[in-house]
Amino acid sequence: MSDNPLAYLLDRFATDAITLRARTDLLAGKPAPEHGPDGNASREMAEACELVIAMLKDLEQLSDDDLLEALDALGPELHALSERAPNDFVRSVYAGAATRIEQVVRRARGDDDEDESGEADDE
Repeated sequence: MSDNPLAYLLDRFATDAITLRARTDLLAGKPAPEHGPDGNASREMAEACELVIAMLKDLEQLSDDDLLEALDALGPELHALSERAPNDFVRSVYAGAATRIEQVVRRARGDDDEDESGEADDE
């Protein structure tokens, strides 16, 4: 993970949005897949990632200390978006974003004893 929590999060959600847009294009005009989101759900998920990116970009001018507080404050907003989302796939984007941001903040504060894979460090 990058030493800059905001840069890491922006990159992470931008990559997800790009991947979901590619999936949208791949599934255009094809029947819904048996598993996973169809083209429309993939597009809505990409849009959700892009909304998370916009929320994060609003924080770019903050100092490091203020940034972590502002990132913490995004959690309830993202959970509320998740509750109002049109489908389970989009709900998972917002809920996953809230969880990822919480993990990044804990790690930046030195409060997280788990590595990127979610497994506890043995150090």
